[in-house]
Order: sequence, then structure tokens, then C-alpha cells
Amino acid sequence: MVKNNKGQAFVEAVFFFSIMIVLIFSVVWFAKILLTWQQLISATRYGTDMIANTNLSETDIKKDIENYLTHKMIEGRRLDVKRIKEINVDIKDFQCLGLDNMLDLNNIVNFFKGIIIPAHELSTVSITYSYDVPKILSFIGMDEFKIKTKLSVLAGSGCGNKMHRRK
Repeated sequence: MVKNNKGQAFVEAVFFFSIMIVLIFSVVWFAKILLTWQQLISATRYGTDMIANTNLSETDIKKDIENYLTHKMIEGRRLDVKRIKEINVDIKDFQCLGLDNMLDLNNIVNFFKGIIIPAHELSTVSITYSYDVPKILSFIGMDEFKIKTKLSVLAGSGCGNKMHRRK
């Protein structure tokens, strides 16, 4: 007796191709997320470089970071300015031990304490960017996916460079 397996093969093909479409779409979407994450890391590095090497204010650095990610003249992939949830720039001045303040015991203690610098004394740049999760990937249980990057740098005005920040 010969059985007809065409219906079963069709159902298996439908299941197989639907799963393959979701997998391919997921790989492409997560690759886009990784590319955006890399762009945000690059922008946070750019921000910490500006803290360490310029005397720009926090608002000027925020504007430069936003332009770095979203300006219309960018030839590569630029990000959507509406999806940037937060650009946070926190500049702290770290005082180094110099000849003029070496005799003060408090400064000497703070200098040796500063060899291991606590995170709250570092200047930081953090960026939060969000993506809407596509409907086809609703099985992950989120409707929004946020990417947050944060980078810290030690920037001091008392370490030989007499930079004073604009307010």
C-alpha cells in the first residue's frame, strides 16, 4: 500500500521555514544591536577624551557626543536622535599632589588614598539608547531594548595642566 505524504511534507516545510525566518531575523536584529553598542562605546570614548584633553563644559561635551552619533554629514550609519534616552556627562576634577600643596598633611593622605581612585571621584560619560523590539521577536517578552554604555576617566586640573572648565 502506498501512502500520500505530500500533506505532511507541506506542514513540515511551513514549520521549518517559519522557524528559519525568525532565526534569520533575530540574527540580523541582534547584529544591528551589537553595531549600535559599538558606536555607543566609541562615542563614550570620544566623550572621555574630550574631558581629559579639552576644557569644554558638560553641555558642550553632550552636544558634541550627540553630533558624533547623529549628524547628517556622517557617511556611515548614524543613529536616531529620538532614541537617545540619555547622555550623561559628569566631570570631576582630581587634585594631584604638587610642590605648592605637598606640605599639607591632608593632601598627602588624599594623594596616597587616591592611588586607588574610587569610582565616584572619576569623570564619567554614559549613554543610553533604546530600540523597539520588532513584533516578530515578541517572544523575548520585552517591547523595548535599552543599551547603556559607561566609561570613566581620571581628569585633573591640579596635575600640571591648569585647565579651568567653562560653566
